[in-house]
Amino acid sequence: MSNKEKILVIDDEMAPRESIRMVLKDKYAVSTAPGPIEGLRMLSEGPADLVVVDIKMPRMDGITVLQEIKKTHPDTEVVMLTAYASLETARDAIRHGAFDYLLKPFDKDDILTVVEKGLAKRRSNADLKTERDTLLDRASTLEKQIDEARSNIVMCCEGTVSALILTIDAKDRYTYNHSKRVAELSSAIAGELGAPKKTIKEIEHAASIHDIGKIGIDENILRKNGHLTNSEYEEIKKHPAIGMRIVQSVPFLEDAIPVILYHHERYDGTGYPEGISGERIPLSARIVIVADAVDAMMSARPYRNALTAEKVMSELRDNAGTQFDPDVSDVLLSGRVPLLSPDGVIQ
Repeated sequence: MSNKEKILVIDDEMAPRESIRMVLKDKYAVSTAPGPIEGLRMLSEGPADLVVVDIKMPRMDGITVLQEIKKTHPDTEVVMLTAYASLETARDAIRHGAFDYLLKPFDKDDILTVVEKGLAKRRSNADLKTERDTLLDRASTLEKQIDEARSNIVMCCEGTVSALILTIDAKDRYTYNHSKRVAELSSAIAGELGAPKKTIKEIEHAASIHDIGKIGIDENILRKNGHLTNSEYEEIKKHPAIGMRIVQSVPFLEDAIPVILYHHERYDGTGYPEGISGERIPLSARIVIVADAVDAMMSARPYRNALTAEKVMSELRDNAGTQFDPDVSDVLLSGRVPLLSPDGVIQ
């Protein structure tokens, strides 16, 4: 099979058609067609690299042929063949996608120059297309690799979070499943507040390890059956800052820092560790503050029984605007998110 570039000449007049063929035949694989219908049929059977087409032909003019070629073979370069009288038409053809035009009468050098330039452009475009396709393939491969890496990171995240939760539970029996319940309730509240899915997931992860700082608190204080002394309470108040220092060393948990550090702040500014108030407390932390308090109230402690749903609702109403963000509290008070007891029963 010939590796020569393919050229098709379409002209209803034999003389110019054959003249062009004779000039090009030694260097290119040249075919000719005696009219537009025949030329388009030949292209449908096998595309050409470049087409030379006369503008004035019966049955179909060269502009229409050009448009048909570009519809089905957009990469094929087209050179218009025209007499001086139709020069404006030839220039118009360029606006329709023709590469150039040849004026009748033409000489050998004109034909070779225009055809070679047209084919050079096609080769350049083909190289660009190949390069683009290669880049797209590489991008697709890279995207797959990124997706795989992201999945691995997510798995590592999930594993790290799970390990941290187990560590907390082993340290403080009160927190057993508490963190999981707070995470689920925080996620539901965030969803009702219209948070994006990514943010909801970040809040859920953060809530699940909000008490990680308790790892650094004396077990005797954590497991004490009864009320804490003032000094013991001061020790407990250190756990948000301890938790922050722990997760600072884990880059993919940095989004959890606001929740871990501020989940004991109060809306009126009387909380700890920094005493910030209102919307200065990050929304993620304001959500977890409510979820954490609700689960704590609904869980039995050594020094008190679990509160009823009615009492929990009363506490939410009474402390909205002081301890709790009113908008976050309203998600539960309005019933948009139901209260669940520690055993999963809707209250």
